[in-house]
Amino acid sequence: MMFRFKALQKMREPDELDSPSLLAAPRGWIAIFVIMFVMAGAAVWAFAGSIPVTVAAPGLLTYAEGTSHVFSPVDGTVTDLAVRPGDRVQVGQQLAAVEEPSGTVTSVDSPFSGQVIGLTVTQAQVIDRGAPLLTVERTSSPDEPLVAMLFVPEDSVQGVRAGLGVGLSVASAPAAQFGLLQGSVSSVSEFPLSSDQVSALVGGDLAARDYTPSSAPHLVIVSLRPDPATPSGFAWSTAAGSPRPLRSQIQVQASVEVGADAPIQLLFGR
Repeated sequence: MMFRFKALQKMREPDELDSPSLLAAPRGWIAIFVIMFVMAGAAVWAFAGSIPVTVAAPGLLTYAEGTSHVFSPVDGTVTDLAVRPGDRVQVGQQLAAVEEPSGTVTSVDSPFSGQVIGLTVTQAQVIDRGAPLLTVERTSSPDEPLVAMLFVPEDSVQGVRAGLGVGLSVASAPAAQFGLLQGSVSSVSEFPLSSDQVSALVGGDLAARDYTPSSAPHLVIVSLRPDPATPSGFAWSTAAGSPRPLRSQIQVQASVEVGADAPIQLLFGR
């Protein structure tokens, strides 16, 4: 009976037309403003923000002149190996001796200076003319600085130019633990390298396969950024970087920052 009385009383009262209506609770308005603010920020970032555009390429730490084989000029038997891996050699220094079938002994001298990094023959081995005897990493002086030698595919080299920053993931110092070795592009070859040219730089056809997977690459030389405060003597993306000195003939994976795009371009294309 009580509820029926209240219903009849409500019907007799006029509508409160002059009372303001509450369209949304205060918490609802806060949520709306937050969503609008986030959407406005996203729109500004999409047009005014930037995302780095990078080019990835394989390479190795070495010296600017690269690595080369020394070949036998004659057929015959290796009678003397005058050097071992790790030895430094000078132009004209005897590396080996080969006895020809006629009995003539031919001295094989180094055509360049550098450090022996590997032997491909053994004492008393019978070889043909043109067979590789040993591998030398070519350097003009013992204190020549390390560089990174990158092999950038033809379809990715556009935009790579001197002065661009490079981050290098070093095989002997995992990036997840030690960060990226820092450097900058110092030169870019005008024309792509042939497979023979790549082989001559890295020390043979087998090594060259890692750097010519699909097409003839361009050679990009990267100067490493020095930092005497780190154990390696070079700058890294982390404070200390690798705890050990760097050495040559270590593979790297490079990321060259060639520019930046606005995020909106990812949706509609560059």
